Amino acid sequence: MNFDFTDEQVMLKKTMKKFVREVLEPAIEEQGHDKPLSKEFILSMMKELKPFGLLSTTIPEEQGGAGMDTMTWALMYEELPGELSGYAGISPNVARSIAHGGSDYHKEKFLPGLLAGDKIACSANTEPNVGSDTSGMQTTAYLDGDHWVINGTKTFITNGNHADYISVTVQFDKSKGGKGLGTILIDREETPVESRRIELMGLKTGDLAELYFDNVRVPKENLLVPEGEGLVKNLKGYHAWRCFVAAKATTIAEKALEYSLKYVNEREQFGKKIGSFQLVQEMLADMKTEIDASRLLTYRALDMVNKGKHCRVETSMAKQFATEMAIRVTSKAIQIHGAYGLTSEFPLERLFRNARILTIPEGTTQIQKLVIGRELTGLNAIRK
Repeated sequence: MNFDFTDEQVMLKKTMKKFVREVLEPAIEEQGHDKPLSKEFILSMMKELKPFGLLSTTIPEEQGGAGMDTMTWALMYEELPGELSGYAGISPNVARSIAHGGSDYHKEKFLPGLLAGDKIACSANTEPNVGSDTSGMQTTAYLDGDHWVINGTKTFITNGNHADYISVTVQFDKSKGGKGLGTILIDREETPVESRRIELMGLKTGDLAELYFDNVRVPKENLLVPEGEGLVKNLKGYHAWRCFVAAKATTIAEKALEYSLKYVNEREQFGKKIGSFQLVQEMLADMKTEIDASRLLTYRALDMVNKGKHCRVETSMAKQFATEMAIRVTSKAIQIHGAYGLTSEFPLERLFRNARILTIPEGTTQIQKLVIGRELTGLNAIRK
């Protein structure tokens, strides 16, 4: 492993950090951190990110993409404000799926709007009764003439209300379980899909939705992943995205440490700055150590994903450690701030709420540990 990044990667990350602090964070601050962002505002932010290649990421340049590798993409994504990470992560990821596995029809119909920042996409996998066991999906699709007919419900779908395009995983044959899954693309302008907003304890600016498919008819050429390939592609995609969640958790924790360091050098008690107190310094030392450990685990996993190596253990280790670490670090930051840390006037309680959420998506902490255990022992704790 070599984490001496290229001059280009260092420059891109530095430029992105500066742009986030000078442009994106002030714009989000003006909108407010605890209310949903409008679609108009999101699209305006997506267009701001377009010159950095964050809408086209790993898509080849000949297809209008940025031609990045996964590590470069992650280094830039790491700098994004949490309020935009869902939009600037899921939507480009759907574009990648289309660019790397779609037909000419898919690329001509769906890619231009996504790459231009004119359209938003979502990926609809989770269902009310299906979370960790993706092979048990119940949303069905059958072919009726020239259209697929889709029935079912998807829930906890990031970008689900604002999305113009939906990449929905469906079950073509329930008797086949995971081997019956595939993916269909939906253009919401042609095929309306009903949705409702879901409120979470954190990430209030995001767009989380439940989607309802009631005999939804979609042109048959919108089939992106045929029957039998859906589960494999979903599981493979989790490896990279678990690293991205880990990177975002690390960023949240680093923000909490940044605020804490500033506070301990300003706040005085007993006639001295609280940063001089031994127990406060112990908390700061633990926070910094955990953040760096998380970042190293995440970079190692990303390096392996980037090289196409087998990395189930490494990506699961990064995801479970980083997200649990973010809870511990933000909790310590609240403790350092005392009662102020509990108020909405300071950002710590918001960071804590946002961190708490990240232990769930892309596989819970417990699922990550089961993956690690299975890889270590060769024994599956879930299936016979």
